[in-house]
Amino acid sequence: MRTLAELPNDSNRLKRQAFLNKMRQLYAYQYSYNQTIATIVKLPQEEKADCAYQFGALKHLSGLIPSLPRIIATQFKQWFKIPIRSYQDYLFFGRSSFVDTRFLDNFYSDTYFGLQRVIGINHVLLQGISKTEDLPDNFDLNRLKENFSKIVSHADYETAFREQRLFYLNYQMLQGLVEHQGEYAGRIQYVTAPLVLFYRQDNGTLQPIAIQLNQLPCANNPLFLPFDGQAWTVAKLYVQIADVNYQELVSHATRIHYLVEEFVIATHRELYKTHPVFLLLEPHLRYTLSVNVHHLFLKDKKGVPGDFGAQLAGNYDAMVALMAEAFKTYHFKENALPNNIAKRQVNMPELFYPYAKEGLQIWDLTQQFVREYLELYYVDNKAVQEDSEIQSWAKLMTSENGMRVQGFPERFETLEELAQTIGQIIFITTAHHSTVHYPQYLFSGFTPSMPFAAYQPAPTSLSDAQHLTEQDLINILPLRQPAMKQALTFYLTDFKLERLGEYRGFEMKAEKVMKKYQSALLKLAEEMRQAELTRVYPYSHLNPQQIPNSVMV
Repeated sequence: MRTLAELPNDSNRLKRQAFLNKMRQLYAYQYSYNQTIATIVKLPQEEKADCAYQFGALKHLSGLIPSLPRIIATQFKQWFKIPIRSYQDYLFFGRSSFVDTRFLDNFYSDTYFGLQRVIGINHVLLQGISKTEDLPDNFDLNRLKENFSKIVSHADYETAFREQRLFYLNYQMLQGLVEHQGEYAGRIQYVTAPLVLFYRQDNGTLQPIAIQLNQLPCANNPLFLPFDGQAWTVAKLYVQIADVNYQELVSHATRIHYLVEEFVIATHRELYKTHPVFLLLEPHLRYTLSVNVHHLFLKDKKGVPGDFGAQLAGNYDAMVALMAEAFKTYHFKENALPNNIAKRQVNMPELFYPYAKEGLQIWDLTQQFVREYLELYYVDNKAVQEDSEIQSWAKLMTSENGMRVQGFPERFETLEELAQTIGQIIFITTAHHSTVHYPQYLFSGFTPSMPFAAYQPAPTSLSDAQHLTEQDLINILPLRQPAMKQALTFYLTDFKLERLGEYRGFEMKAEKVMKKYQSALLKLAEEMRQAELTRVYPYSHLNPQQIPNSVMV
């Protein structure tokens, strides 16, 4: 059944306002996470997972049937408290549950450590270095500069800097977790706030060349280098722990899931069900609230934190404070893809970074589609300015007693600004979320690669770290129960429904624009499939045929 889109006007204004008043009651919100983030008070019936979603989840879960013997054996080992003796003990669902097993055999290697910075779960933290964006002053690289040629053959630090071959990660936001340790099952949790430096190799991939595990350089905070043997392996493990904490708490939960929750609430409260922007956004906002209400972070009525709130490093209050800070420091316009990759200085053809190249291709196609769609309903900028619902939507998104999204337009003056904003929301809920969420099981479902927390303090000297054995490294990792919960969570959320560009019920003129968009996406998908044949490492999370249409898990 086709829906005729219409803008508010004098003849329908009262009917629309009556409907929206009811929606404001259904989509009532409160402020969570230190009274910072607007979240739904009660999940509306319309937002609950439908049969298609439940069937998709059940079908995906059935993929664990061949792993039942391993799961049962793991449970027996848990009951009888049999200690973990090997990394293989963390393969709870077997190798066949992973789409690519090369990583399982090489998770400790520099190659895969570097690859994860561009195709892993937290690729959005990578920062390039140049004359306009130098390294943080607290990164003490004296030891690296003295030994640079031993690590990168036929190169020196100054040349690497000049050629823009240096990239870094800075986990400074995790300092609150470092200073306020958590506890799980009687074991103290540890995390660091590292600084990590990489060298861009000739094939475009990143070679890790230096790790400083804490922010302040001092005698008990050494700089780890690749020739430091076991100490280097240990340092990389603590970086991985920091990375998954940053991804789950900042990049993923706060700056995607809860950000999109703001879009959902505001859209349903301020845009009538036949408003053209509502019809365009609704498929991209589907399922998100039903995911967000799951008990993963905040405490329940009994005062018990969700699994992520309990297992991620740092205590509960520090976690909540970090998420609140992550939301307050997010700026919508600065994180538009072209602005984001320019600011991080990662948009260069020499760097293997699919998010920059292929992400921009999807971004451009989506922006063009949204612009053409909106032009069907807004004849000029004045029509945008006079749309009372879209202006109320913008006001709610930005106001202090509303959604509080920094950098979101407070008012729309032009059609172009509205189109760019809607296009960015679609990109966040589709391509961007796909790149952050869907690598999770491959890279984090195998706990030794990215444990939620360390259970031993980080090394404070090179000599001590160099003498650690493999069993010492295993002792740093979570025990079976939290490790299996981590793997199971990422497995269960590794399924997809509906593809980018799927819309139902558009009227004829809008359907014509939609089909043009779908055709362009199909062409791009085929180009990406061909490029995959010669790629440095497989990566499909930006292929339009692999991108879900919403933040559905």
